[in-house]
Amino acid sequence: MNYTKTLREFCIQNQGRLFDVQYEQNHRFSLIPYKTLLKILNRLEDEKIVSSIAKGVYIVNSDQHIDIDNAIKEYYVDHFSGMMVGRAMYNYYDIGDQDDDTIQIYTNKIVSNNKSINKYHLIKFNTFFYDEVVSLITALELIEKVGSIKDINYIRYHEEKESGIKSYSDEIIKEIITHHPYKYSTIATLDELLNRYSIKNTLINIYKENYKNALQK
Repeated sequence: MNYTKTLREFCIQNQGRLFDVQYEQNHRFSLIPYKTLLKILNRLEDEKIVSSIAKGVYIVNSDQHIDIDNAIKEYYVDHFSGMMVGRAMYNYYDIGDQDDDTIQIYTNKIVSNNKSINKYHLIKFNTFFYDEVVSLITALELIEKVGSIKDINYIRYHEEKESGIKSYSDEIIKEIITHHPYKYSTIATLDELLNRYSIKNTLINIYKENYKNALQK
């Protein structure tokens, strides 16, 4: 395999998209050694085929206008890859109306624990972000961070929290807390709400088992 030719052709076929070196090397280009991949990308940058936008992250250049914000969201959020949390999430659901210089994203498309690209702070969260997972994570985030939400709209807050709680299943919560540490106080509050809505669960046992396994690692 001609590594440079292969990568050049891939970039030409994916203009306007991001290329996260660690993720792509792990998932699509594992045959190419990491250092070799970096050298090839440096060569392609000299050829104006790609441009570096952060350490280890490139945008594939295009004749069309590229919206970097959309490219970041498409790569790290769309196609069940992640979700925006924090103030961006509160604004999206009309729970709070506030600006923030940083947009937080949970995503399964980074290898390191976190990464920053311009105003985006990416946090590793290895799960498949289908609707029920996003909905339950939203509820957990709202429970855990209620004290930090400014100008809170309590009607919208309770609507979204209730919607997330009603998407609960033991299988989903196990998938979530295996990959992201929520405080026990948050889990206890979720348990109280599940009981209030008469939703059968073994949440506390799942959390205890996961905590025990984490201590043994």
